[in-house]
Amino acid sequence: MRIITILLFSLFLLGCAAIPYEEAKVDVVEVNKLITELDIYNEEFEEFLKTNGYPSNNLPIKDWGLRELLLAQLFFNYDIKNAKASLDWVRTSENIALLYPPSSIGIEIGRGDSEEELSKNIFGGGFNFTFESANKRLIRYEIAFNETQSAALQYELKIWDARAKLLEQIVNLLERQDLITITKDELRSKHSILQMIKKRVGVGILSQVQLDRVTLELSAINQMLLNLQYEQEKVRNEIATSVGLSLEKFNLIPVNTQKIKAMFNKASADFVAENEVGNIKYKATTNSKMLRILLANYAVAESLLKYEIAKQYPDFNFSPAYTYDLGNYIWNIGIETIIGSTDRNKVYIERAKKLRETEATKVLSYQIEIINAAERLLDNFSYGLALKRDVEEMRETKNNLKKQLVKRFDNGILDRLELELELIKFNEIERSYHKALYNVMRKGLFAESTVQEPIFTEQFN
Repeated sequence: MRIITILLFSLFLLGCAAIPYEEAKVDVVEVNKLITELDIYNEEFEEFLKTNGYPSNNLPIKDWGLRELLLAQLFFNYDIKNAKASLDWVRTSENIALLYPPSSIGIEIGRGDSEEELSKNIFGGGFNFTFESANKRLIRYEIAFNETQSAALQYELKIWDARAKLLEQIVNLLERQDLITITKDELRSKHSILQMIKKRVGVGILSQVQLDRVTLELSAINQMLLNLQYEQEKVRNEIATSVGLSLEKFNLIPVNTQKIKAMFNKASADFVAENEVGNIKYKATTNSKMLRILLANYAVAESLLKYEIAKQYPDFNFSPAYTYDLGNYIWNIGIETIIGSTDRNKVYIERAKKLRETEATKVLSYQIEIINAAERLLDNFSYGLALKRDVEEMRETKNNLKKQLVKRFDNGILDRLELELELIKFNEIERSYHKALYNVMRKGLFAESTVQEPIFTEQFN
């Protein structure tokens, strides 16, 4: 009997907690310090760059290009790190799903008496375990596995969305920088015109009305420039946040806007030349991370239905036990099960079927959306490129006209004020070209979003 008691006690100890609690606190001050200290000269970051094929002889990074910004985002961005931690957490559900139902053990010790004699040795022990039918444990693992696949795809989508957001912010930065250049040129021309009109008003050639009109126009342009410069700094801050660095550390090196703009233009033109509608539709449907998430969610719903059907079959609890009483050795075994209700099972199964049907509808609806977007993509892209070519022709005509006007000025046919008044009109053409150019760039962003694969850079790990 002592052996049985020791065995039961040992099993009890094995079931007790063996992993100690370790407290982990979040110190806001330390977090602030960590954020401000992170920079591109981090050794781990340089190793990460090398792992992703970045040339060692280009380290440390001298300026921000598209590749540098996107790799830095993968390394520093906390949203991506949080998504990875969430994925690791979800993966533990697979191990939990494989666990068997918990068992229990018990010991009975007591005393009793009767009219005839005193019983001094009443003791016993037993344990309880559950037998699951219809492969319920494996089905639970199937559910957990499909949920992990969905979480893994959501992690990929988080990286993709972060990339798309950063690319859009970069285009915003380039767009505002070019607008600042155009506006500064216009401001210089308008200021020069104002000075010349002032002189003419002073000698009575022009009226004060003309001077006031130009003064107001100059003020409006200056206000526009200030707004653009403010927005530019705001976009820089947004980019730094998307990358995962403080603005101070981000500004340690410049953004190579010319290189980035050239890459955007080339990639956009190459995409139109190298793809056709059928190819785009194929990529859009096979690469779509959201579509794959919806398919994974459908697989989860399918597994949940399978589990509800399996739950129609009862599970059994077995409880073998041993008792010693008044010299008698008593062995017994108990078997119990929960008797299911047909109506109850039917309701839960119908609910699981409805969930599966809903997930299937989501897949169909999203796939139609993708296909329609893919079919219109090249047409929209081609239209944007055609507008850009038209404005480029206008720019060429403008440049030729500008040369003729300067020549007429040199020949004394036009005075300086007349020349400046003609030249400042060309700013509208520059603004039209600017609009057409960035319209094409955004078409490129939409194309990358549709086909769900990098257009402007290679794929990173």
